[in-house]
Amino acid sequence: MGAFNSRQTSTTGGENVRIKYAVSSVKGRQAKMEDAYAIAPDLDHTTSFFGLYDGHAGAEVALLCARLFHIELRIHPNYQANLNNAMRSVFSRMDEVLQQSNQWMELVTPAGSRNWIKRLINAVIIDPWRCKWGTPYIPPQNIGSSVTVVVARGSRVTVGNVGDSHCIASRNHQAIQLSTDHKPTQRDELRRIQRAGGKLYLDKYVAVEVERVAGCRAFRGLCATSRSIGDFVFKQNKNLPPEAQMVICNPDIRSMEITDDVEFLVIASYGIWASMTCQAVVDFVHKELASGETDLCVICARLVHHVQPTRPDVTAILIQFKRGAPDDDDAEGSQDDSEIKSGAGDEEQPSALDRETISRALEFVRDKQRELLVEEIIRNTVQSPF
Repeated sequence: MGAFNSRQTSTTGGENVRIKYAVSSVKGRQAKMEDAYAIAPDLDHTTSFFGLYDGHAGAEVALLCARLFHIELRIHPNYQANLNNAMRSVFSRMDEVLQQSNQWMELVTPAGSRNWIKRLINAVIIDPWRCKWGTPYIPPQNIGSSVTVVVARGSRVTVGNVGDSHCIASRNHQAIQLSTDHKPTQRDELRRIQRAGGKLYLDKYVAVEVERVAGCRAFRGLCATSRSIGDFVFKQNKNLPPEAQMVICNPDIRSMEITDDVEFLVIASYGIWASMTCQAVVDFVHKELASGETDLCVICARLVHHVQPTRPDVTAILIQFKRGAPDDDDAEGSQDDSEIKSGAGDEEQPSALDRETISRALEFVRDKQRELLVEEIIRNTVQSPF
């Protein structure tokens, strides 16, 4: 991890046989850093994962996503066979975790504590998200996060996002946007907001009003994006399914083939896009590369500081793809879904166990396998030091 300076900046990077990457963050003018990220260069031996989580009104939801999203994706049954389906499911899973109980707060304790790692394993393996007797749990009402995740597998990248963080590719020096900007003013988004009983404030915020106070308008919630994880004050219409609420967690998913004319990818939080266009970011990185700078950490740090000082936090992830990487035709496929078979061959077997005992035994084996997998993913993940 990069060290903090007085402006709470961090920069780090790495590489494997397929990619080189760097990530840099700098805190804006707000009291606390609300951006978070998670990078798993080797989510499996053919797949790299990059997640950027741009929190608002607090860092807690962003940190939960940084802890949990890529792990839930990796162990999803459709991770190999249908990545798009797995990705959509994990976006919904993040909201489910936040709604079930306050147990999720234990996963967003400071990174200096190692206890969260064991709690994270328990969250995935044992699934302890259950309500307890006592004061009814209220999920985070006005705390949420934009999410942009990028999965690079073989020669293809798949991008899923909600909110206003983005991913762009540079192809022949031209910016290609691989994510969708979810603003309340967009026609389809506005139509859904209005059908769910919401309205806009100042023509840019999703607003949930309460009765006027001393003749003035008062709001239970204001949100600058029409899609996010969390923000449950905008997801309370009991007559509508989750995908029809004012604010939803349904991602847009795009994919692109990584051909030889794709120079790099940039994933960045709103703090970048509030000051620069997609093409301006591409031009900035190309100018740095043309100057002879080859250290992606240096380029990434210069990019985030280029837009400072800003009120929003700024985080950018820069990714380059190595040419001539190993052939991915021998991808691991569905090895995690392989059937567990006896090694005894055709020899006579002991008397048959009852179905329930067999089921429990297989579940135990699967859970132990998943626990080992989660531990390996955690060891190989680079996460926000905030």
